[in-house]
Amino acid sequence: MTEGDTMSKQKRTLKVGVREGGGPPPGYEWNVGLIDFVCAEAVDVVGQVGYDHLAMQVRELASQPVPSHSDTVDIRPIEDFFEIRDKGGVFGGANVRLFFGIDKATRAIVPLGVIKKQNDGQTPLGTKITMRRRWRKYRSGDYGKLSAK
Repeated sequence: MTEGDTMSKQKRTLKVGVREGGGPPPGYEWNVGLIDFVCAEAVDVVGQVGYDHLAMQVRELASQPVPSHSDTVDIRPIEDFFEIRDKGGVFGGANVRLFFGIDKATRAIVPLGVIKKQNDGQTPLGTKITMRRRWRKYRSGDYGKLSAK
């Protein structure tokens, strides 16, 4: 269990990382909702350079009409959320996954977590359970609410 999932009295915050309509022309088509502990966890897992690379990929998805499909980012569905699959490049030989949900009501992409996989097989069951729980908590408002545009 990660620190972000432990029970604490500290309020978790949800902020907007990218706003629909903002950014370089023609503007982003989707918001990006950032859960504070997910951002910190991602930097711990992949470092600042890796985090910046993943943030660039999420911004790329935010510029697409349908963020679950992309010609430039490798995306696969897992249950009712998705994963960005990345290997090589800034990650060297590491097999990195960024999990995210798509909130159609607020037109938001919501990163749920990042892992470095140890093998090329399926996503570990423990990771699926964690991401499923985080997605459920986001949808129930446990991390705060994003407003629709």
